Amino acid sequence: MDLPQCWNHYLKAQQLLEQGHWPEAQYLYDQVLPQLPIHIQAAIADENTKPCQFVCMITTYRDAAVSQSQILNRMGQYQAAFDCLNRAYALFQFLTIERCELINSLEHLIAKSNHDLLNHIGAFCCSQRSASWMFEYELLQKAQHYFDTLRGAQPMSTPVALVN
Repeated sequence: MDLPQCWNHYLKAQQLLEQGHWPEAQYLYDQVLPQLPIHIQAAIADENTKPCQFVCMITTYRDAAVSQSQILNRMGQYQAAFDCLNRAYALFQFLTIERCELINSLEHLIAKSNHDLLNHIGAFCCSQRSASWMFEYELLQKAQHYFDTLRGAQPMSTPVALVN
């Protein structure tokens, strides 16, 4: 599915969700969510990607994952709801340690989206009232700490002068 098609499916899913048509919205999110990481990776590799385009992709992916997880949670599909949030969270975690101009210029927005997802995961896990879900959340919090440490330990990329 190309990017404009993903965007149209996302917008339609949002509209259906607002109208209370959960199964239809869930179906469209199922179409969009596997495709957006592919488009995000392609955007990173494309030198012509503008920061505003990338931010739109990131926020769309975050919002779609949150909406899909809420639908799945309401339908009693708790593991699928958690997995949906966790996949988006994991992608954003790895994006925060990527070193390229586009990521560097938007690092604070990616980190904010990442923390937003962690908060959603935390709310989800707490609402399950289960020690096993809280354990999952603790593991993610530890991973967040390790990624923050790793990101802080990385040297900022600086231009290297080449001598011919």
